[in-house]
Amino acid sequence: MRRRAFLIACLLLGAVVAIPAWAQDLTAKGSYAGADLRGRDLSGQVLDGASFTGANLTGADLSEASLKGADLREAYLRDVDLTGADLSGANLGDADLTRADLSEANLIAASLLRADLSFAKLNGAKASKALFAGALLVKAWLREADLSGAYLPDSDLSQADLSGANLSGSRLGARGLGHVDPKAARLRGANLSDADLSGASAFSVDFKEARLAGAKLAGARLDHADFSWAVAPDSDFSKATLTWTRLYAATLTGAKFPGADMTLAQASGADFSGANLTGAKLIEADLSLTQLDGVMAEGADAEGALFGGARNRPHTLGGPK
Repeated sequence: MRRRAFLIACLLLGAVVAIPAWAQDLTAKGSYAGADLRGRDLSGQVLDGASFTGANLTGADLSEASLKGADLREAYLRDVDLTGADLSGANLGDADLTRADLSEANLIAASLLRADLSFAKLNGAKASKALFAGALLVKAWLREADLSGAYLPDSDLSQADLSGANLSGSRLGARGLGHVDPKAARLRGANLSDADLSGASAFSVDFKEARLAGAKLAGARLDHADFSWAVAPDSDFSKATLTWTRLYAATLTGAKFPGADMTLAQASGADFSGANLTGAKLIEADLSLTQLDGVMAEGADAEGALFGGARNRPHTLGGPK
């Protein structure tokens, strides 16, 4: 309506003026750098390859729009509706996507380097092989999102909800997931197979029922995290800290724990068959009802640990407590 009124006024006055961005028909491969497109309804439009660098799209409706390969670097996209939009291969580096809704959006191979996605919704989004390095995802919703093969070093996922998300083969790096927050990131049921969380700070994170086959958590800080019923065969926890960590009924066959600190860990009913616990600290840990077939535990310190009902306990884990 505003665009029509503007054009009619120009015709009546015979004016020759530059048409502002909000009055233009936007097209694929068009250039709208720095344009003011706040609140614009662009739903369903085909804008593949268009340039929106530095543009202000705050509150705009881009639902179901096609933005394949579009350039949205440093764009203002606060409160934007991008549900179901196709942003595959798009560049959203340094963009402000605070509170944006990207549910079910296609972000495959998109670049979101240093983007601000705080409080954003990415539930069900397809973001495999996307680049999120340095991105802020604080309190973001990523339920059932596909982040397989995504690159997330130095991203901040504090208090993010990744329930049921697929992070298989992703790289998360060391910045962390929980930052000692009681309302830590939720990864319950997430697929983290072969994911690299080496050195990550994941205090109090919920990994219940997560799939962590072959995951790398060497040197990670996992104190008070919950891995109950997680399936993590052949995972690597070397030199990780797991004090007060819950590992109830977890599958940890062939897992590596050399030098890990598992003081006061709660691992009742876990399966450690073939695991490497060489040099691990198991002081006052609860290892009752565990399966310990073929465990390597040379140099492990199990002082005060509970082994009631444990099966095939190796002699290197001390006396009969």
